[in-house]
Amino acid sequence: MEFKKFDFGRQGNLILALLLIHFVFFGYLSNVYYKDIGLNILYLHNVLFNPISYISTIILFIIIFIMTFRENFFEYGIRNSIWTIPFIMVESWVWYWFIFEKFDITIITYYFVQIESYITILTLFLIILSASLLGAMAKEKYKRYIIKAQVLPTE
Repeated sequence: MEFKKFDFGRQGNLILALLLIHFVFFGYLSNVYYKDIGLNILYLHNVLFNPISYISTIILFIIIFIMTFRENFFEYGIRNSIWTIPFIMVESWVWYWFIFEKFDITIITYYFVQIESYITILTLFLIILSASLLGAMAKEKYKRYIIKAQVLPTE
């Protein structure tokens, strides 16, 4: 059995995106709501489309767009962007525990019983998938532009 070398350098974009989601996305939400967010931190669809914090949707979109655009192969960017959805869900549980200052594991089972959680997952999936597809299309157009610019003769 042969072990293949795992290249951590390729995972740099994903790690950068996860750090940006933690510090920028959730940091923005904590600055806007402080401790008044309550259960909305679990059900992010209420927060993402709220007029008070609609910028959080734009922040999340930009983070995923840049992550996908930075990848050499857009398939990796789309795959990594989909991996951010479970991270955002777990991160919202952690923020919930910090806001209410108590660790309650039953919130996870309570989360998957409510229909709002599935609406949140669907909303995150649509936002992240649209951002990653747009980032992949922009990267492909950029590659074609670079190739076209190299072919054109310069004076």
